[in-house]
Amino acid sequence: MQQGTFPVELAELAAALQARSGIFKADQEALALREEVESAARIFIFDHKTQAETFTKAYGIKNALKCCLALLSANIDPVKYENVRDLGCGSGVFGLTFAFLATNPRLHLTFVDQSPLHLNIAQTVLTDSGCAGNFSFLNQTLPPDLPSNSELDLISYWFCENGHVASDASLIDRLIGREAIIVDYEKVISGIVDHLPKHLVVKDRWSVESDVPLHMRDIVGDESVRSYGIHIVRA
Repeated sequence: MQQGTFPVELAELAAALQARSGIFKADQEALALREEVESAARIFIFDHKTQAETFTKAYGIKNALKCCLALLSANIDPVKYENVRDLGCGSGVFGLTFAFLATNPRLHLTFVDQSPLHLNIAQTVLTDSGCAGNFSFLNQTLPPDLPSNSELDLISYWFCENGHVASDASLIDRLIGREAIIVDYEKVISGIVDHLPKHLVVKDRWSVESDVPLHMRDIVGDESVRSYGIHIVRA
C-alpha cells in the first residue's frame, strides 16, 4: 500500500463539503452510528429508509475523500468525460467528487439509486455544491436495463451490499458501460477482478493511503484515508 501526504485536492474537497448545509456535519447520532459500524469489524448494511441522512453525516466526507484518492490514483483526466453515471450513488459523493475535479460545464452526470431518500440527499448536495455541469437523478434498481451512452461509470461501495453481482460476469457486464472506476473494500475489489468477463479489462488497480492533517481529523473521522479500487475498460 502506498502512503503519502494529504493531496491538496482532498483538502479543498473536505473544506467544500464541510461548508455545505450541514449535510455532512456529524452529530451525536452520526457519531454513534460510526462507532457501531467500526466496532462491528465487518461490512455494515444500514437501513436506507431510516439512516440515510445519519450515514451521510457519519461517513459522507470520508467516503468522498476515498473516491477523490481513487480518481487521482486512476490517472484519468476528468475533463475528457462528458457522459458519466454514478451507479448506486447513495448521497452522491462519488459523482460530486468527479464534478469537483472536472470543473466541466459540458459534463452530464446521472445519479442512479433505488432509494428516493438518497437521491434527494444527492440532489441537495449537488445543487448546493456549485459544481459545473448538468445533473440528473434516476430512481432505479441496478443493474440498469436501459441503453446508455455513458463514457464512465462511478461505483463506490455498491458491490459490498450486492456481493452476488461481483461473482456474476453477466451482471457485471450489464452494469458497466465503456469504462468504470470502482471503489470498495479490498476483498470486494479482488472478487470483482476474479469474475470479470474477458472483454472487461483492468486498466489500473490501486491501494493507497493518505494521512489526514490533525486539524481535519474530526471532520473526516479518522487519522488516515485508505482507498482500494480499479479502473476497468472494455477491450
